[in-house]
Amino acid sequence: MSYRIRIATVGIAGLLLASVLSAQGWAGRGRLSGTVEDSEGKSVQGATVKLTMDGAGPDEVQTDRRGRWAKGGLRSGDWVVLVSKTGFVPTEHAVTINEYATGADRPVLKTQLRVAEAGGLTDDASSQAARELLEQGNGLLAVEDFEGAIEVFSEALPSLPDGAKASVLVIIAQNHARLDRDDEAIADLEKALALAPDNVDALRLMSRRLAALGRSEEAQQYLARLPEDLRADPEILLREGVDLYNQNDFEGAVEKLTAAIEGEPEWPDAYYYRGLARMAATQNEAAAEDFRKLIELAPDDPRAEEAKQFAEYLESL
Repeated sequence: MSYRIRIATVGIAGLLLASVLSAQGWAGRGRLSGTVEDSEGKSVQGATVKLTMDGAGPDEVQTDRRGRWAKGGLRSGDWVVLVSKTGFVPTEHAVTINEYATGADRPVLKTQLRVAEAGGLTDDASSQAARELLEQGNGLLAVEDFEGAIEVFSEALPSLPDGAKASVLVIIAQNHARLDRDDEAIADLEKALALAPDNVDALRLMSRRLAALGRSEEAQQYLARLPEDLRADPEILLREGVDLYNQNDFEGAVEKLTAAIEGEPEWPDAYYYRGLARMAATQNEAAAEDFRKLIELAPDDPRAEEAKQFAEYLESL
């Protein structure tokens, strides 16, 4: 995940920052776990779970006999989780991980895989070919051939029932987004939502892509269609906060970033950006607290030294 932010002049010689801030790899202290079931609520053993952040990530894991899986060593930020198994339509999720969360604060991802034969796929040659294409697409995603995966999943679409087709369209859209083709991603998400208006993954991805394009009002319309407990998306709030900062609306940025922190109270990125916004708004004491909080949460973060310099300067005023 990366955001472009223009840093305001704060009167400190030598402390003007670079404009592009990006994720620093995927390894960290976090952990994610989940369960996989079929459409009847039965546990799915042997499903493959692949986690990636910006196209990279740890080795895949398999579900146990109770459909459970877990993976550690993950950095805070936005992850893509692909769940697949032969005979099922693959499902892809977007999830935010906080590597400093503990116990009940760690998310548990629940996946329901649709059986490929359900709702229209039979044993005829066309359906068998569709199943083979889905497996081929899974393999291409595993080696990060996103262009190839788009082509193969698109070829499978005509033979899929509507529910499965919507899930695959979300995966195609995610891969268009990875390749910076937002127009294509949005078009596919619109098709997915026409087939399955309540598809959570489609609604979340649509709202995030629109927010990334600066289309906040449209993004909010899709967020409003999510279940109430999923509407406060910290990533979107952080992105909107950065946008307000770049428009010199520092107080508005602080408000958005505070809301992001309420959703992810131990997210170092949010404290860093809110510290910048508070500093620009001359809320010096509060800004210093945010920079100190980043250092507390992520002492090894590449921005920790920079945050220390800011905090020391602000505390000296």
